[in-house]
Amino acid sequence: MDMDEKIVKKLKNPSSFPYETKTVDFIETHISWIYLAGNYVYKIKKPVKFSFLDFSTLEKRKFYCEEEVRLNKRLCREMYLGVVPIVERDGKYYFEGEGVPIEYAVKMRRMPEERRMNHLLERNEVGNADVEKIALTVARFHEIATVIRDPTYGSPELIKEQIDDIKNHRETIEKACKMGKVVGYTLKKCDDFFKRNILLMLTRQRDGMIRDCHGDLHAANVFLGEKICIFDCVEFNKEFRYIDTASDIAFMAMDLDAYKREDLSKAFVKRYIQLTGDRKLLLLLDYYKCYRANVRAKVAAIEYAEKPNEDSKRRIEKYCTLMEKYARML
Repeated sequence: MDMDEKIVKKLKNPSSFPYETKTVDFIETHISWIYLAGNYVYKIKKPVKFSFLDFSTLEKRKFYCEEEVRLNKRLCREMYLGVVPIVERDGKYYFEGEGVPIEYAVKMRRMPEERRMNHLLERNEVGNADVEKIALTVARFHEIATVIRDPTYGSPELIKEQIDDIKNHRETIEKACKMGKVVGYTLKKCDDFFKRNILLMLTRQRDGMIRDCHGDLHAANVFLGEKICIFDCVEFNKEFRYIDTASDIAFMAMDLDAYKREDLSKAFVKRYIQLTGDRKLLLLLDYYKCYRANVRAKVAAIEYAEKPNEDSKRRIEKYCTLMEKYARML
């Protein structure tokens, strides 16, 4: 039995949790239902299937819950606690406990929301020292990350295919904010860059720069406390995680640009290069930044297509504008 809206709603009841809690906050994304209650967070994967992920069966959802915990422990061990069942008991639904498992959730320790980097950026409370610490954390992570030798991952053709996928959402982007032409322009510029630089990308692949990375490295996925906690990596698709380390770096750099903090973006990239010696990533940085803005625009378009709203529209506009800016630099 797949989760339906009725069960999703019933789980918002404080009595659904294995501990006492007065309030339950709820967040819905295009692929998840997230319950924040007391000191813990429970994340359920929606029974959905897109071109880039498949959560269509309970077996797959359980597997990807387990992968999410395993992979995120690499950069945020203290946050990820394990995979727990959602059970039915006497016609009611509960997180954990005795009963028939009908679904699975990732259980996480609730982190201080005020220390989430996107909120800190909004309050202008992020400085060079912070992004340099993140650069150090990521550089160390990349150094020990598994090198991916399978040539299908991180190949120039695969990256081009991922960039071109936004074509499938061009109609939604045009409907939301009349930026369909921007999509066409950026795809043409990326295609030209791809043709000119295919050898560079193949060389990086040969040199072991395709690694088991994070894949979704942006400010909303970072907690800045005494310890840097980078969470919510891509568990659902190896093609998005087995990438050039330059692509991971470009995502954070693009996101800092999106907050109009080009100074922090440059400081982050500069420190990462100082630590790793990877100066060649600069040759691909704008291309990967364009790709990362493309991905964010596409996610916003998927959300807008599901449920048209001003927030998704605003994000489509923001990331399409950035996408165009980077494309002009290629």
